[in-house]
Amino acid sequence: MKGISAMQARAARLLERWAVAAEEYWHRIEDDASLGCYGSGYLTWGVQSNWNYAGAMATLAATKDKARWQDRAVAALRFALATHMTGGRPGNDGKLWGNSWISMLGIERAMHGLPGLTRTLPQTDRDALQKMLIDEADWLLLHAKRDEHAGVRAGLWGNSGKNNPESNIWSGCLLWRVAALYPQEPHAAAWQERGHQFLMNGISVAADAQDRTPVAGWPVAEWHVGANFFPHYALDHHGYLNVGYMAICVSNVAMLHFDLKRAGLQPPASLYHHQAELWQVLRRMIFSDGRLARIGGDSRVRYAYCQEYLLPALLFAADHLRDPHALPLAERQLTLIEQEALAGDGTFYGRRLEYLRSHNPHYYARLESDRACVLAMLLNYLPLVTVPVPPSVSFAESVAGEWMEEAHGAVMHRSAQRLSSFAWRAHGLTQALCLPPGDGSLAEWSLNLCPVVRFLGDDGSYSGRHRRLLANHVRSFAGGFATCGSVMEGVNVNIDEGASCTDQAVTHIAFAALPDNRTCLCLQYVVAAADRVGYLAELKDLHLAVPNDLFNGSRRTLRASSDQTVLTVPPARDEVLTFQSSWLNIDDCLGVVVLHGGDQILVDRSVSRRGRYQSVFAEEICLHVRNKVERCQTGEILVDIGFAVLSGATAEATAQVQGGAIPFSQKGLRGVWVDGSNGSRYALVANFGAAAQTVDVFGEPIELAGGMAIVRGPIAAAPIKPAAGNIQPNP
Repeated sequence: MKGISAMQARAARLLERWAVAAEEYWHRIEDDASLGCYGSGYLTWGVQSNWNYAGAMATLAATKDKARWQDRAVAALRFALATHMTGGRPGNDGKLWGNSWISMLGIERAMHGLPGLTRTLPQTDRDALQKMLIDEADWLLLHAKRDEHAGVRAGLWGNSGKNNPESNIWSGCLLWRVAALYPQEPHAAAWQERGHQFLMNGISVAADAQDRTPVAGWPVAEWHVGANFFPHYALDHHGYLNVGYMAICVSNVAMLHFDLKRAGLQPPASLYHHQAELWQVLRRMIFSDGRLARIGGDSRVRYAYCQEYLLPALLFAADHLRDPHALPLAERQLTLIEQEALAGDGTFYGRRLEYLRSHNPHYYARLESDRACVLAMLLNYLPLVTVPVPPSVSFAESVAGEWMEEAHGAVMHRSAQRLSSFAWRAHGLTQALCLPPGDGSLAEWSLNLCPVVRFLGDDGSYSGRHRRLLANHVRSFAGGFATCGSVMEGVNVNIDEGASCTDQAVTHIAFAALPDNRTCLCLQYVVAAADRVGYLAELKDLHLAVPNDLFNGSRRTLRASSDQTVLTVPPARDEVLTFQSSWLNIDDCLGVVVLHGGDQILVDRSVSRRGRYQSVFAEEICLHVRNKVERCQTGEILVDIGFAVLSGATAEATAQVQGGAIPFSQKGLRGVWVDGSNGSRYALVANFGAAAQTVDVFGEPIELAGGMAIVRGPIAAAPIKPAAGNIQPNP
C-alpha cells in the first residue's frame, strides 16, 4: 500500500537522524569494548532506555548503514545481558537488574527489532539471551511480586498498590513469548498457564467475576483475581484517571500480537481480553490530529511516553480490531513527531525539553528512546497490518456522544465541534476541558478550568498532594452533562521551620457542557476556613491554560473588546497582561465570556515552560491572579465567579454571546445564564450549601440538593427577571 510505504520512509528518516544525534548518549564500556550502553544504564528506566535503543538500532540496521547500527545494537544487547542477574556484571550504578515487576518491560519493547539481529549473533550471545529470558519467566512463574503484593494482583484504585493492569499484561506477554521461543523447556506449559492468568487480569472488570465464558480452557471467572478497570473502562492508575496508561495497556498487547504474527505463531486468546471494549473508550479520547486527549491529566512530561505508545496501539487497532480510522490517526501522530523532531538538532525533544536535557540526562535519554522505539515498531509492524475497509462515517462521527464513569467522577461529551469533559480524580484532582476536538495543541491538563489555590508550604511541584476530594456529583443528559463538587485545599501543609496547617479552604465547582455543541458553563467558589488563618501562596481562578509552543508555531492571537494581541514565546519576563473586556478569544477558535465576578480578563505568562519538568509553554487565562504570599482572613471569599467557554467560536461569535449572573437571596446558591449557539437559553445553577433548597430558575421552582448543580433549558431567549436580594457572601 502506497500510504504504508510512505509512512515507513518518513519513520526511517526520523530514526536515522536521531541515531546520529543520540551518539551524545552512547558510550563504550571502558574495560570491554564489546559492550556499549545508551543512556545512564541505571536501574529501571536506564535499563529500559538501553533496551529501547537496542531494538531501534537493530531495526535501523536493516534499512541504513547496517554495519554501524548493528554494531550499536549488538553492543547494547550485550550490555543488557551482561548486567542482568544472569550475567553478573554490575551496571553503571553498580547494580544488577532483573527479577522485578518492571524488568521485563524493556525486553518486551525491544523484541520487535531483535529477530534479524539474533540470527547473526555468536552462539554465546544467543545462549546468554536464552538464559536471561528463561530466568525472567521463571521469576514470574515462581516468585512474582510487585511492592509487597505477591503473585497476580489487581485492584481498582491506584493508591491500593494493586492496580497493575499494564504490568500484568507485559508479564503475561513475556511468559507467553518465552514459551513460544523455547517450547522444549520443562516449564513452557506452566509459563503459558501463568501467562493466561496475568493477561486475563490486565484489562479486568468486576463483571469478570461472574463471567462463565470459556477462555484458554477455563471460564473467565476462574481466571479472575480482581478488577483493574471500572465498569466503563476508566483507569485509576498512579492515583488518577490515566488515559495514558490505557494506551500503554493496548500497546503491550500490540507488541506480542505483531511479533507472533510475524513468526507465524498462534496468539493466546487471553491476549485480547476486553481489548475491543477498552479501545472503544480510548479511541474517543484521541484528538483527530493524533494527540491523546488526557481528560484526567498527566503527571509527567507533556506529549511524551504514553503518547508515544499510542502509535503501536493504533497499528493493533487497525489490524486486529479493524478500526478504519486507526491508520490515519497513526499517520497524523507521525506528523506530530516530525513537526517536533525536524525543528531541532536531530534529537526528538532537544528544543522543547531543553531544561530536562540539561538537568536530567537519565530521564531525557529515556524519553528520547521511547520515541525511537515506537518509530522502529512502525517500521516492523506496519507491513504486517491488514488494512481495514474504508470507513463509512468520519472519525468525528464515530467518536461522538457521551462517556461517563460515575463511580470515578468522570464524564465526557464529544461532538464534531466540541470535546468537553470533567474529572474529579484527575492528576491534581480537578480538571475540565472544552476544546475543538481536532486540535490537540490547544490542550493543557493541569487544573485546567479549575481554581489554583496554593498555601504556604506547598511549592506546587506535585499537583494535588495538598488537596482532598470532599464530594462530587455527575450526571449526563442528551447532548451534554453537569457536575458539581467540592475539594479541601491546603491539606497537611508543612511550613519551615516546625509549623503546619491543614484544611485551609474549600473549593466548590459546578461545570456543565450544554447541548448546543459549543458552550460549557462553569461556576467557581472558594472560601477560606472560618476557624483558622491561612497564608495564601498562589491563587488563580477561571484558569484556562492554553499551550503556546512549537506545535502551534509558538504564536497565539488573542482578541478582546479592547484590543488584539499576538503572544509569542518565550516572553521577555514573567508578567500578567490585562484585557479590559468581558470576553476573550484565542486564535479565532476558542472563546471565554465572563458572566459573573469580574470586569477584566488576565493572562498570566511565564518566561519558562510550565510543569514539573518545564515541558510546555502555556498562557493561563484568569479573572484574578494572586502570586505573592499573603495572609487571608478567616471565612474570606477567595473566588466567586462564573463564565462560559466556547469551543470553535470565532472572535465575532464570542463578542456576541449574551449571558450573565442569576442572583439569589438564599445562601449557597450560584447561577449563570447564557444564550446557546442553538438559539436557546440555558442556566447553570449550583447549591454549594449542605441543605436542599428550592430555587426558581426561568420561572420554575426546582428542589436542589446540597452540593448539586442543574442545567435548565432550553427556553426561548427572553429577559431574565432577577430574584430579590443579593448574593450572600457565604454558603
